[in-house]
Amino acid sequence: MLQRLLITKICLYGFLLPVGLVYLFLHLFSDVAIWLFAFRLLLAAGLVAMAFVENALRCEQAAAPVAEMPAEEPASPEPKRLQLPPQLQAWLSHFHQHLVTTATISVLALCFAIANLADAALFSEADTVISRVIPGVLLLLSFGLLVIERMISFKIVRHWRYQREYIGLARAMLSLLLVLAAALLLVIFSPTLALWLFRLGSLLVLVMALEYLLRTLITALTPLPADEAPRFLTVSTVAALYRWPLRPLTVVLDALEQRFGIDLRQVQAFRLMGKTVLPVAFGIAVLGWLLSGLTEVPLQQRGIYERFGRPLAVLSPGLHVGLPWPFGRVRPVENGTVHELRLSDEPESQAQSAEPDSAEGPAPQSSWRLWDSSHLTDQSQVIASKANDRQSFQIVNMDIRLIWRVGLRNEDALNSQYQAEDLPVLIRSIARQVLVVQFASKQLDVLLNEQRASLASALNRQIQQRLVTLHTGVELLSTRIEAIHPPAGAADAWHGVQAAQIAASARVAREKGYAATVTREAQQKAENRVNDAQAFAAEDLARARAEAIHFAADEQAWKQAGAAFLLERRYHILSQSLAHTPLLILDDRLQGTREPVLDLRQYPALSDSTAPQKASTK
Repeated sequence: MLQRLLITKICLYGFLLPVGLVYLFLHLFSDVAIWLFAFRLLLAAGLVAMAFVENALRCEQAAAPVAEMPAEEPASPEPKRLQLPPQLQAWLSHFHQHLVTTATISVLALCFAIANLADAALFSEADTVISRVIPGVLLLLSFGLLVIERMISFKIVRHWRYQREYIGLARAMLSLLLVLAAALLLVIFSPTLALWLFRLGSLLVLVMALEYLLRTLITALTPLPADEAPRFLTVSTVAALYRWPLRPLTVVLDALEQRFGIDLRQVQAFRLMGKTVLPVAFGIAVLGWLLSGLTEVPLQQRGIYERFGRPLAVLSPGLHVGLPWPFGRVRPVENGTVHELRLSDEPESQAQSAEPDSAEGPAPQSSWRLWDSSHLTDQSQVIASKANDRQSFQIVNMDIRLIWRVGLRNEDALNSQYQAEDLPVLIRSIARQVLVVQFASKQLDVLLNEQRASLASALNRQIQQRLVTLHTGVELLSTRIEAIHPPAGAADAWHGVQAAQIAASARVAREKGYAATVTREAQQKAENRVNDAQAFAAEDLARARAEAIHFAADEQAWKQAGAAFLLERRYHILSQSLAHTPLLILDDRLQGTREPVLDLRQYPALSDSTAPQKASTK
């Protein structure tokens, strides 16, 4: 047995060394996902087998008889070292000799298995074109392992204590090789099935390595045996289940009887449970299968009922009864849920994983509108341009979002499920095609100066027409143009153009305001002068009319009174003129040689009419 185990150990080392080198080369210089999956699974399986062989080899060596050795001469005294407590020193020696190798190899196998399960890479077209050499080699190894399994499981050896563990490991490794070969053969026809086969094999290796590691840790924490003999740690419950017919309860009952001395087979209740468990489980399974025909459609959804794969009706929210699975099934469909779709080059996962905006923190990057800054929500678009009197093109960044939902009609619900596989991808593709056609003939100045409302309405109409033509069942509610940014190199120049245009508009508006002010002032002055002239004319006309009336009255009085009127008018004028003048009246009837003399110096008003003066007293 020791010789066979040593040969197996050498073969495993010869197998792990080239496989490890090939995996290292693929990991560093190649990105073919299928080979990484395959070689990781091979390494994990080989390490699990190596851990089993190492532990079995120690146990067999401890159980083998030790030949008598001749008496040795007393050794020379060793130099003094750090003295540890005897119990700690014995535990460290036991751990180093019997536990550390199994624990280390189990941890390595765990790492490779977890790496296979955590790898979410999808197989590409290059992965499907593989060689048939490796699956053939795996099938050849599987045949050799099958021969070994048949040899060790042909008859029960009485003194071979761990024969079942050897048989279980051989069958587990055989199943892993068959799963790996099947995955490599099926990768051309069904990459998804091949990926699940890789994960199934990795999960099996993960459980076995984890069980080995846990047994090693438990053994390290328990007290040492009296003889310090190694324990058989690589016992796997999963490998023990590789038998036919499958009897998982028998394995558990045997373990309880072997470890704790409890034989549950003699309990009448457990016998009764063993007899009735299959009928009861079968009845529960049948009842559950029949209840699979009872479906509840939530309030925010609709359901398409399929009978034998053919859609029959669109179910409204509520409870519905149909045929059980797989003869009848209900596909959920949205019922008026509104979605927002960005036409940016940013992946949806990155957009959804963005941190929410905080009210007190800095403004989020999505709200930046500066042209010379990059925006994650923008999509690059090629537009027409003119350079050096020749036709050219430019690239602008736009933030365009579509608001859509699945139509409310039953026909729209059916089309959304059976006419398109991924509605967001289809809508984005159609929208980008419409954008290319719409902006191919537009230049930068026209695009930036055009009204966004009319442009968004035209885009929404054209996208909706294409969606209706393809019978997608999508209702496009709105198309929003959040921002249109010119190229980064033209941002500064466009800023200058915009600033000059704003300044020119401001100057024109200012001059128009000044012209309006001057016009209003001139109109006001003209109106004032016209009003004054009209007032003066009215006053002059009124005076002329009054003078005409007076003249007519005087003429009529003169005609009637004659000289009396003239005398009366003369007296009236004299009385008005001389009302404030001192008078000296001379009677013409006075006679004599000496006539009176009138001193005019006393009447300055009669001699000088410019300025009144007091009469002289001399």
